[in-house]
Amino acid sequence: MDDENQLHADPTDTQSPVDVGHLHDFMESITAQRLMDIFATGFSSLSLLVFTPSGIIVFANNVAIKAFKGETMQSVKGKRLVDLAPPAWANERVKYMQLAAKSGNPIPIIELLAGTRLYSLLRPVEVMHKGEIETLIFITVEPISPIQLRWLREHDTGDELIMAEHIDLGRLSVLTSREIEVLALMGQGLRQKEIATKLCRSISTIDRHRERIGEKLDIKDRADLIAIAREAGLEVEDAKRTHMSMKPKLP
Repeated sequence: MDDENQLHADPTDTQSPVDVGHLHDFMESITAQRLMDIFATGFSSLSLLVFTPSGIIVFANNVAIKAFKGETMQSVKGKRLVDLAPPAWANERVKYMQLAAKSGNPIPIIELLAGTRLYSLLRPVEVMHKGEIETLIFITVEPISPIQLRWLREHDTGDELIMAEHIDLGRLSVLTSREIEVLALMGQGLRQKEIATKLCRSISTIDRHRERIGEKLDIKDRADLIAIAREAGLEVEDAKRTHMSMKPKLP
């Protein structure tokens, strides 16, 4: 096929194989850093991080770096996650990285950070470095809706989908465990009577909890409370998980 015909070839024609041999050397010349730079600028909402299995940061794009106050894409390289985030939270994530490296399989994790439900996928990738094969963990993080979470649970086995134990409730951290349960059930569309039955409490007790939640969050409208619960993908089980804050402590 001559050059002119190549330019006008039908892209939907799957019967005729396309010769891409001339691109081999070009692809070989693309460095890992260049690929990371593409991720750094090409995605406006997707966080991308690369770690060693021991939790040392190799790369973080411009979205992910916002989680590390005072750090830049360059300064964060070579630092340990445990030194940049609450140790208990960081150590739990490092455990999952090591699990992914050992199994060789991707590990999906459901997070709750700053009151927003997130989906993290840890992918182990083998790379050649100075003649030796090393494993790096590529992590993508993106928001997930309650509908998406439900779909994941229906299509993944319980052993594959991990619900993070250490969570950051953000503005919801002012609520008690019972208030978190009430708000979570509100977000799931339950009425006060249904919530009272599920939690084995009276309707008047649930109503007081709802009023107290509104006062703490400075929100009066029930619909707005439901919206916040759904944005967080809040679950009753979140009341029993370990609550911590990702905000750095002031000196």
